[in-house]
Amino acid sequence: MGMILVTDATGFVGRSLVRRLAGDGHQVRCLLRPSRHIQQLPTSVHFSAVSASLSDPPALRTAMQDVSSIVHLLGEDNPDQQRRIATHGEDTANLIEAAKEVGIRRVVYVSRLGADRASAYTLFRARGEAEWALRESGLQMTILRAAISYGPEDAFTNILALLAGAIPLVMPVPSAGLSRFQPMWVDDLVRCIVETLDRRDLTDQIVAVGGPDHFTFEQMVAVVLEAAGIRRRLLPIRVPLASLAIGLGDLVLPRNPTPRWWLDLLAAGSATDLTATTRSFGFKPRSFAQSLDYLGNRQRWRRDLLRFVFGQR
Repeated sequence: MGMILVTDATGFVGRSLVRRLAGDGHQVRCLLRPSRHIQQLPTSVHFSAVSASLSDPPALRTAMQDVSSIVHLLGEDNPDQQRRIATHGEDTANLIEAAKEVGIRRVVYVSRLGADRASAYTLFRARGEAEWALRESGLQMTILRAAISYGPEDAFTNILALLAGAIPLVMPVPSAGLSRFQPMWVDDLVRCIVETLDRRDLTDQIVAVGGPDHFTFEQMVAVVLEAAGIRRRLLPIRVPLASLAIGLGDLVLPRNPTPRWWLDLLAAGSATDLTATTRSFGFKPRSFAQSLDYLGNRQRWRRDLLRFVFGQR
């Protein structure tokens, strides 16, 4: 397979992917974006790392030397996620041009279910722009449209549990209407990515993947709270109020535990056919409700939430 370059390797999915690829004996190079924040890297596996901005074509070309394929990720759990989402389409175009110039042909892009250049929502529009750039690139590309992923290091189920544990009596839940979600265990998503790198039959294809169950957002929150052993009454709130709270958090907190892209996700959902993953990759993903035992290990919810907000994870 040759050397594999992983973008946003310090994100939740990126770390899991690097651990899997390096653990399987592949040569892996992590592309680290310059950042003022501490970047978490995988441990206990061997890989190389290079620092380069996706807006710096010469640095990208240097980072791609001796690389045969690229896995392109957008770490939405990164502290800089809003800026990265806003520039994701342009960043992807820069990555493509650099890949062409150094002779890399194979790119696997992990997108989001619901990606659409014409979307009214920033998250899905940015993903759609990146997809369009890849489809027009002439490279041997595969786009994996993935549901929201979860696991022990995520910034989704863990944050929901931290918020519920820190807020007494009730858990505010923004109304997501009829939107459906299909959370996918991170190692199942990583398995799909790794298999895709070797699957030439998936070249120039858009492949949807997700977990084995559909949930409303309120149902997902209820499952998370039960797994974490937290008893709270779910308090529905209107999306404009949730948007106001997130905006205030952006203004006053070093790191907002409820990022603005959550609102896009709530509005559009993140789901596909329940058999999509099995049909494309031949295995059944793990059940959401039966995979959250990692949430039961915390007791000091307020302390842990403060550690997250102030960058002490």
